Amino acid sequence: MNRILKAIVDIALKAFPLPGDPLALRLQRMVNSILVLWALVGLIGRVHGKCSSAPIADNDRSIAYACIHGDLGDLNELPGDVEWIEFSVSRFQTIYDDAFNRFPNLRRLSFYNCHINAIEPAAFRGLNRLDWLIFHGTRVLAARSAWFRHVPNLRRLVLDRCSLVHVEPDVFRMLPRLETLDLRDNDLDCLSVEELSHLTALRTVRIDGNPWLCECRLRMERFFRERSIVQEIECRFRPRVCTAQRNPQCMTQIEISLPPSLPTTDVRPIGTFQERPGSRFQTSVLTSLDRLPDRTTWIQISGLKIDRLPAYTFFRFGNSLRSLELHDCAIGTIEPGAFAGLHQLQRLTLVGNRLPAIAAHWFGDLVALDQLVLVRNGIERIEPGALRPLANSLRHLDIRYNRLRCLALDELARLRRLERLDIVGNPWFCECRRNLHRYLTDRQVGFEVTGRCYEADEVVETDVGWQHSQTPIAGHVYWTTFEDTLSERNITVIRPIVEPPTPKPPARKGTCMRDRTQMSHQVYTCSGITSIDELEILPRTVHTIRIVLSNLKTIPTQAFNRFDGWLSRLELRDSGIETIEYRAFVDLHNLEYLSLHSNHLKSVTSEALEGLTNLRHLDLSRNHIYRIPNEVFDALPRLYSLDISENYMNCFGVEHMARKMPHLCVFKVSNNPWSCLCGAKLANFLDSRRIPYNRKSLFDVNDDCYITTGSPATPPTTTVTIPWTTTTEPPSIGFRNETIEGSCFRIPGSVEARYRCVGGNLILLKNVPRDAVYIEFYEGHLPTLPPSALYHFQKLQDLTIRNSGLRTISVGAFRGLNSLERLTIQGNPLKSIEAGCFNIEHLERLDLRGNSINYIAPGAFRYLHSLVYLNLEGNDLQCIYTSDLQDMPNLHIVEFASNPLKWRCRMDLEQFLETQKIKFVKVENSCEGKKITRNLLYQNRTVEPDCSPICSTASNIKLREYLMLFTAFVLFFTIH
Repeated sequence: MNRILKAIVDIALKAFPLPGDPLALRLQRMVNSILVLWALVGLIGRVHGKCSSAPIADNDRSIAYACIHGDLGDLNELPGDVEWIEFSVSRFQTIYDDAFNRFPNLRRLSFYNCHINAIEPAAFRGLNRLDWLIFHGTRVLAARSAWFRHVPNLRRLVLDRCSLVHVEPDVFRMLPRLETLDLRDNDLDCLSVEELSHLTALRTVRIDGNPWLCECRLRMERFFRERSIVQEIECRFRPRVCTAQRNPQCMTQIEISLPPSLPTTDVRPIGTFQERPGSRFQTSVLTSLDRLPDRTTWIQISGLKIDRLPAYTFFRFGNSLRSLELHDCAIGTIEPGAFAGLHQLQRLTLVGNRLPAIAAHWFGDLVALDQLVLVRNGIERIEPGALRPLANSLRHLDIRYNRLRCLALDELARLRRLERLDIVGNPWFCECRRNLHRYLTDRQVGFEVTGRCYEADEVVETDVGWQHSQTPIAGHVYWTTFEDTLSERNITVIRPIVEPPTPKPPARKGTCMRDRTQMSHQVYTCSGITSIDELEILPRTVHTIRIVLSNLKTIPTQAFNRFDGWLSRLELRDSGIETIEYRAFVDLHNLEYLSLHSNHLKSVTSEALEGLTNLRHLDLSRNHIYRIPNEVFDALPRLYSLDISENYMNCFGVEHMARKMPHLCVFKVSNNPWSCLCGAKLANFLDSRRIPYNRKSLFDVNDDCYITTGSPATPPTTTVTIPWTTTTEPPSIGFRNETIEGSCFRIPGSVEARYRCVGGNLILLKNVPRDAVYIEFYEGHLPTLPPSALYHFQKLQDLTIRNSGLRTISVGAFRGLNSLERLTIQGNPLKSIEAGCFNIEHLERLDLRGNSINYIAPGAFRYLHSLVYLNLEGNDLQCIYTSDLQDMPNLHIVEFASNPLKWRCRMDLEQFLETQKIKFVKVENSCEGKKITRNLLYQNRTVEPDCSPICSTASNIKLREYLMLFTAFVLFFTIH
């Protein structure tokens, strides 16, 4: 590598201009220099993009390669007969057409935690033997049918944690042999069972973790049950796969009243429409719909010339839109996906357009459509299967004043809930009309027949009803918001509250205390701090600093350089750290132990760890880390032990780590979703170093290593053959001390028996009298709250557990607390709320803010019939299901800010709370829906537009950076 760099530098030096050269020659050499440097930048960027062979757990004879931090250029290193390619933490601007056609034997293709800007339609062309296609943690937004057109033999499709908001209906028609479908943990709200029926070989599905609409979820449940399709769900903190819960979580549909339908039979002047509540504006372009809020319930466009109705035009209104009307817009073509995402649309009106046929792709997502009006559109035929998606919802079909000669009864028979059919003004064949008359009469479907009919060979007379009105260039857009709809129904919209019903306790400044048991070294423990500046009170010669239970979002540059030369042990645990800036630990030359346990880190960079040349022990466990670049191993040459357990790691550079860390003897890797190939490579490394590890943590957590046919099979317990027995890594169990710790005291000035316990364990509660009405457990050691732990406190009315390390609440933990009215659990590493935890009949206030909750089991709030106030702020919840909130009829206030809620989930949650007159703090993000829609339109480009009227994209920002860089090069070479 050094020789290559030297050669490039020599070329660049030769290209530099010499004094006295002509201007043209100087310019030529300047351009050559820029090109050389640009090539150098590109080469350096690919130094670590390597693909290496990897053992396969279930088939040692297969040829598999794992590519880490790579790109498509790394495929050139692979042999043409490779059978498995796995990309991890890689970046792709575009997966271009025929990207893998050099590998006709490819059976499995995986992408883990990769960044993909775009996938071209024929990206997987030539992969006729592909069995598995896996996208995990890779943002793709929409699954497009064109991707799967060239992989007809696909048996397993995994699209989990991919931020999916839409699956094109034709996707399932491309996969006749698919056996396993995994759409877990996305932002999907509905899938049409009519489209799912094309998956005739489907045996296993995984769809949990999506904000499904309740009616749609029930239809899918029924479909899976009738087809004997196994539905697996991800069990939190239990075995990896378990059966589907009895009452699946879903988003309850909101009843929104529709405005009355406008008359459509008369030929009236454009623009003469009935005034309705809402807003309106005049426009000449369809893109003006950007003005409308995401929560729009009714849209009417009139007189606007629309040659083509593009895909995803109304997608961002899918959570609220109930009625869509397009009058006299001269629409000539409706593109596939134009009505995508409108799963709650109840009425669609298309009047006065130029649509010769009802296409099969129009209504794929309109699973809730109740009324369809298609008047004066010049329709001559209905394509086979066009009405199939409306089979379970459509009640009223209006196709008056078109050019229909006949209507196939087979198509009409699909509409099982049809109550009325309007067919006046069509030139029906007489025989067809008689059959239609008989069919509708037998099924008691309302209809009206007027005018004459025509024989098969008779010339059709021209009728004014078929003529189109002259459409002007400018049109009008009318709309009504969700708030306007609530006002019409006399439902008061609850405005955001500023303060909770009871005053919050004043913010407590952090404290730092010296450990007096350590006489030979200065050891300080700091808790509750919010800034590194609070460490100024510590002496410069401190040996150990422990920072726990604090709120430090960012560790700044040179945060601890004041302790250089002395500090040898630094712990930053349970402090909410999200970012470590460049050279944060620089100058800590004697630091040997660094712990970042239980924070919110997503990645670790070498720049952040620069200067830690003597570090021996690094603890990164219990974070959200998914990426560790190779440069990190270069920066820590003397590392002896590394703990990356309980993160989101799929893969990293195992070979590079093996070369750069010769002293590594302790390596904890459990509870990470390791990919199959990387897990096998990691196992080989651990075996070669004789490092103990838990074998199941590498393979059993990820069933993508095993082939399943029919019903799910249990993965094999032994996956890699080794010459000796592997020791199992000891489980992480908290230290149990039966000795009473801490102290409890009665709160002075209180008339009732109110007690505060500080720094203690559960046994400390023995010192509290049984007649206590208030107990506060503060900064204690309480990892688990066992069943009946507080059974003796029958008079307890208020219980607080704050900053006490609580991780598990057992079922029945609050059994016997029949008088409890207020329960507060704050600032603990609690991750899940299981069903049966809160069986507290008289509880009125439940405060769960500031924990790490990412899962609430179905039925967790089932017994809280008296609950009035619920606080879920500051957790890791991606969805709060409205079906769970229906079990609390007296609920009046819900607070859920500072949770990473999915877009659809947040929208549906807010609408549900408003209709139920429940107060909440609204989270405003007006650009979110526009950003998602634009990414869908522009080939999955994951840009981050701002909220200005014309959103700028990341690509524009990058272009400006490149232009500035180019200008700098020009100035540099011109000066020299």
